[in-house]
Amino acid sequence: MKRICFFLPIALFFLISVTTVFSQDTTPPSGDNVSAKKHKFWYGPKVGMDLATPTLDQNDIKAQLKSNYQVGFFFQFGRKIYLQPEIYYSVVKENGIYSGSLIPEDVTVTFAKVPVLLGIKLIDIGIVSAHVMAGPMGTFLLSESNTNPLMIRPKKDYKLQLGGGVDVFGFITLDVRYAVDLDDNMNEELGQLTWKSGVNVTLGLKLR
Repeated sequence: MKRICFFLPIALFFLISVTTVFSQDTTPPSGDNVSAKKHKFWYGPKVGMDLATPTLDQNDIKAQLKSNYQVGFFFQFGRKIYLQPEIYYSVVKENGIYSGSLIPEDVTVTFAKVPVLLGIKLIDIGIVSAHVMAGPMGTFLLSESNTNPLMIRPKKDYKLQLGGGVDVFGFITLDVRYAVDLDDNMNEELGQLTWKSGVNVTLGLKLR
């Protein structure tokens, strides 16, 4: 029931947002305006990882990349305000105790991650543009190599993902995002977010 209370306003928010996205520049172009009409739909591949210990050190990044990575695809509808659904195949390699189990075990887990984000472009100077985004993300368990019955893992999970990023040369897109649980502690988590909280980093190509 608590999650339903969170999702109802989010669903309403996105319904209004979708209407806003598709109503942008609906005035029929004429004359010179035809050539000036800009593209409003992009898609492309994305790769990423979760940085549990955020760092810019190349060796640390490589070490964390061995424990988790994700590959996927995204769609983007709209320009200044846009809707961006994504889907990822995520692999996480856990090492050690999980969920209170006293028997350490190396476990490989795969998930499907499905964020649905609303983005707003804040700055656009041609070569580089900056944006912020937020929206719900569902994570669904696909498989795991765990053979320990004491390890209990949820089949699905829902979070609020939020962050920002930059687009370079119009076709390279880089995002850095946080994820917080959709529960009673959400406001507290949002108030405590820092770079040290761990972030999700994705890099993609925008095609059209």
